[in-house]
Amino acid sequence: MSPALNPLFRSGQYDMLNYRGGKLGVSAVPGSGKTFTLSHLAARLVERLTEGGLVDEQEVLIVTFANSAVNSFKARIADIVQTQRGLLPYVGYRVRTLHGLAHDIVRERPSLVGLAEDFKIVDERVAAAMRREVVDALLKAAGDTFLSYVAEDAEASEKTVRRIQEDELPELAVALADAFIRQAKDRRLDPATLRAKLTAAGADLPLARFGLDAYEAYQRSLAYRGAVDFDDLVRLALLALETDPAYRRRLQERWPYILEDEAQDSSLLQEQMLRLLSNDKNWVRVGDPNQAINTTFTTANPRFLRDFLHEKGVKAISLTEAGRSTRPIIDLANALVRWTVNEHPIPELRSAFLPQDIEPTPPGDLQGNPSLDESAIHIHYKPGENISPDKELELVVRSLERWLPEHPDKTVAVLVPENSRGFKLAEMLREHGLSYDELLRSTTATRDAAQTLYNVLTYLAQPMDYSALSRLYRDFWWPAHLGRIDEASQLRDEAISALSHLRTVEAFLWPGPGELALDALKLKSDAPELYDDLDAFRSLITRWLDATILPIDQLVLTISQDLFTEPPDIALGYKIAQLLRGVSFNNPSWRLPQFAEELRAISQNERKFLGFDDAEQGYEPVPGKVTVATMHAAKGLEWDRVYLMAVSNYGFPSLQPYDTYISERWYIRDRLNLEAETLAQLEALYTEQPYLEGEATQRARLDYAAERLRLLYVGITRAKSELIITWNMGRYWQRGGTAINQAALPLVALWEYVTGTLRV
Repeated sequence: MSPALNPLFRSGQYDMLNYRGGKLGVSAVPGSGKTFTLSHLAARLVERLTEGGLVDEQEVLIVTFANSAVNSFKARIADIVQTQRGLLPYVGYRVRTLHGLAHDIVRERPSLVGLAEDFKIVDERVAAAMRREVVDALLKAAGDTFLSYVAEDAEASEKTVRRIQEDELPELAVALADAFIRQAKDRRLDPATLRAKLTAAGADLPLARFGLDAYEAYQRSLAYRGAVDFDDLVRLALLALETDPAYRRRLQERWPYILEDEAQDSSLLQEQMLRLLSNDKNWVRVGDPNQAINTTFTTANPRFLRDFLHEKGVKAISLTEAGRSTRPIIDLANALVRWTVNEHPIPELRSAFLPQDIEPTPPGDLQGNPSLDESAIHIHYKPGENISPDKELELVVRSLERWLPEHPDKTVAVLVPENSRGFKLAEMLREHGLSYDELLRSTTATRDAAQTLYNVLTYLAQPMDYSALSRLYRDFWWPAHLGRIDEASQLRDEAISALSHLRTVEAFLWPGPGELALDALKLKSDAPELYDDLDAFRSLITRWLDATILPIDQLVLTISQDLFTEPPDIALGYKIAQLLRGVSFNNPSWRLPQFAEELRAISQNERKFLGFDDAEQGYEPVPGKVTVATMHAAKGLEWDRVYLMAVSNYGFPSLQPYDTYISERWYIRDRLNLEAETLAQLEALYTEQPYLEGEATQRARLDYAAERLRLLYVGITRAKSELIITWNMGRYWQRGGTAINQAALPLVALWEYVTGTLRV
């Protein structure tokens, strides 16, 4: 059946499906079915290759941004070609992330870019650990690099100064090194070139000098391992394509059609790679510039897609009809775009959105919009009213407690701007007995398992630390044994007190000839169950200490067998053992304290634990179960009811005088954004233009505010029928009792729209 006659598709989708070749740019609003349509287009092109007898030699290449989309595309296209076109599934097309595609190109001809045949790729977690190690070494050698940027505060205590120097500055230094290295690689600038430019410049660029030192050391570490990182892959793939025209032509013939999804998230380097592969011919780019939310301190920029849509020789079409949401929610999303484009008080932010309305699907459409009867919008805002962070959490949890029993067949999500807010909400949902899933940096189960193993490794690294020993008994052993009988027993307090006052741990763990282990504790109670319990605890601890001679993964597996009894926890222990095994391979000098620190970072939400999320398989909301997610993680998903939390000016600033910014550390002078200033100093090096301190900070504020407007748009368009938006005033107060946080400016504008006081 011709796609022009197929009732599955709308008019805009017909235009896309009737593609025959050339360059096509598609701007698709949320819920317009772009993945659905792109999958059908891919299947149609596979059929064309099959009819031409070319399917054994050529493939349709589909590239996308996220791993979850790869699996989704593969399955969708396989179903279409098999059930609707009678072709073999998984034949005639290839689906890759941009980095996966770059890896394919480099892996086929590594010698083109100076790599060995058996080169390795370090994953993001290992690469981050390597950069942290490099930065730690640099700070020890020249720890005063950042001191001139620290704000002077005569009232600061010695403890505060020490915390800045020992905790805050090292974390900031890692962030600066990460940003510098990523940007340098995206600009295809090697350390030697930058070193020559820095020497020739003669300018005082301390942040660039630090970033370059880190870049050089990091690249040496990669070379020592015979490895590259993910940021290297696209750069090296582009180099391979440029170096060998014959190889490039062979790949161009292999992939006569290139379909790119989520094109708003592409970087300049990725765009250049696809332009070369397509020979600037059969290239379809699909995305939504209004959903570009991965740009802050990355090399992605929605400008590349917007420019492509206006490029000579590109046919541009729009998918504007969407069947996801009720009309009021569609109107609210459109109101945000219109207010920003026409009314935002900061003219520079009026270009944050591409002026493009979402339109409801026409009557009779197979994906009709939900009924108006189901629609509800509530923006929890009153002029002059302040909402504390705890009060906001209570409002949302109470609302869920009322709504869930009445709607067991509906899906619901609470979306937060940052992970930390989601962690607090998850804790409260657990306390109230509400079932939930987490799409956060790590799940509650992961954090709990990592915290428990961290506590054990911390003790095993210092076995004579009696306080750590008593904490293990209190937090792990007692709840799992005697604590099951009586959580508040006097026996517990006595055992913990005895362990806490133990000054000769070895006398308890390894009593000498004729000595009894429990005599070292000087217990007052003669309860036999307590003596048996402490003796069993001692036996376990000594067994763990004996196991410290094992490799770290085997040690963790040994401990996990004793710690965990539930299958999910056992699986977590196994995964953590695998993770630490990889860390050990890449850091052969690490000992127990370093491995414990890695677990601490996971347990404290500082690092995503790869392998315990839905990135590989995708996520499907479950009716009757609350999804807790960041707004970033929610992109591409939808729920019947959606709560958007913490929509304050801190998370969604609008360049107002009272706004504060996450990337501007409180202890840095003049409210400088040092990540932005580092990249500006790098830019001054390779463009040989003067660097003016502070200008990059202002540009970063503008870029961040624009991205957060788009993030709010993404959050709104996740809701199918019901939307609730809340905010909080934050934990801190100015002198005089004024809350630092206010309701975000776009939230106020949307409230005015809903209440009829704003016309857009």
